[in-house]
Amino acid sequence: MSTAPARPRRRTLIWLIPAALITGIAMVAFARWLRLDPSVAQFIASYPGTYAPPPGTPEGYPGWLSWTHFLNGFFLLFIVSSGLHIRSKTRPIAFWTRRVREGDMRRPTRMSIHTWWHLVVVVGWLAVGLVYVVLLAISGHWMRLIPTDWAVVPNALSGALQYASLDLPRNDSWVSYNALQQLAYASTVVVAAPLALATGLRLSPLWPEKWMRAHGPLSDTWARQTHRFVLWFYIAFTIVHTGLVLGTGARLNLNKMYAGINDGESPLGWILFAGSLAVMAAAWVLLRPPAQVAIAERTGDVRRMPAVR
Repeated sequence: MSTAPARPRRRTLIWLIPAALITGIAMVAFARWLRLDPSVAQFIASYPGTYAPPPGTPEGYPGWLSWTHFLNGFFLLFIVSSGLHIRSKTRPIAFWTRRVREGDMRRPTRMSIHTWWHLVVVVGWLAVGLVYVVLLAISGHWMRLIPTDWAVVPNALSGALQYASLDLPRNDSWVSYNALQQLAYASTVVVAAPLALATGLRLSPLWPEKWMRAHGPLSDTWARQTHRFVLWFYIAFTIVHTGLVLGTGARLNLNKMYAGINDGESPLGWILFAGSLAVMAAAWVLLRPPAQVAIAERTGDVRRMPAVR
């Protein structure tokens, strides 16, 4: 088997990693230098990176938030992995075809096992997202997530500078998120998720042919490029989010999100976090493509492809 396609990727990584490291060091140095300027220091003092939440905003992390957070990560794991399988354009091990019922005149839908699995886990992700949004609205926790004051803008700029200088904004996330967190979380829920759904639906075999267009938002090119951007956004968001959670008081942060307690001493958050990773790892092992094929055979006609020698 040829390794030619892997060599350019390896060369890219060889240059990309040190380039990213140098860029990061330069960014920290530049941010620290900026903070020496009296006007910048005054700006940070006036806008410390956080602002008072609206009256009546609930505090803490309820149990439903912990569960939907875990399930969101669980389904995203398989959404991203199946999406990368689809993008790789490697030959799938099987194809799934919708069973045609008697009297059904529609053409049977045929798709690769990776596309079928992608749609299956997306349905699970959407169900969790719907529950999350409903509970967010009726509980009042939306006020923690959605900016309600234009003060979020200067505070987010201040927060970005503080993060870049490795001197993070001081706020209690049990009470409210800082402005930069709020914008990041809100854009993930309100912008990225609907965009992923809309573009994914456009690219799926379920999209009616009569609604397809050669140009504009309904075109293959626009939808594919936007969907790819959202994919990498979620990957980058997950890496940065996880890194900050673990790097800025991991025990307290995990206790808040996984155990629902504002406690920096209890090991419960770590235990639940480790348990959630174990569940995801087990699912990753058990739900490999051969297992996906076995599940798909219960829902449609599956044609297994011969192994490539």
